[in-house]
Amino acid sequence: MIDPIFCLRGLAVSGAAVAMVTDLWKGRIYNWLTFPMVTIGWVANAWLFGLSGLGHSIAATFLGFILFFGFALFGVIGMGDVKLLGGIGALAGSKFVIGAFLLCNAVGIPHALLIQYLNYGRNAPGMLFASFTTGAFLKKTIDQEDQSKRYKFYLGVDILIGCILAWILNLQIIWW
Repeated sequence: MIDPIFCLRGLAVSGAAVAMVTDLWKGRIYNWLTFPMVTIGWVANAWLFGLSGLGHSIAATFLGFILFFGFALFGVIGMGDVKLLGGIGALAGSKFVIGAFLLCNAVGIPHALLIQYLNYGRNAPGMLFASFTTGAFLKKTIDQEDQSKRYKFYLGVDILIGCILAWILNLQIIWW
């Protein structure tokens, strides 16, 4: 018999894969993907595990939202990334979404620094510092150069990698 948790995690990773494609293609993670992930997660967990499964799925959804919401509040990431992590939580649960979040950041921070370096070379640390101290990151323009020639950072790639690693590694998050 197939493990339902394995299937739910597979759906979460599949949703993250679709989100990565839309993020790379259009620069967005769409509601037509994230809202069904949440709905399917709630319904599937209620069907498989009863009311406690529904409660855990709802809690994991909000946990996923909260983990990325602070970054979105300051304009560092988009709300599509926030909703995607909520959908991942709805499908795969709290422990999985925490593991995916931690691994996404472990991959995403070096990825972001690499993009910064590719765009600004030796001036990358100064530009990064200036963008946060002046608030330029909120406008998404650090300088007035042609932005189309810049490398872009797509968090959807890191979210997918974080989900795959969380699924493979099956991190054991300890609850106190």
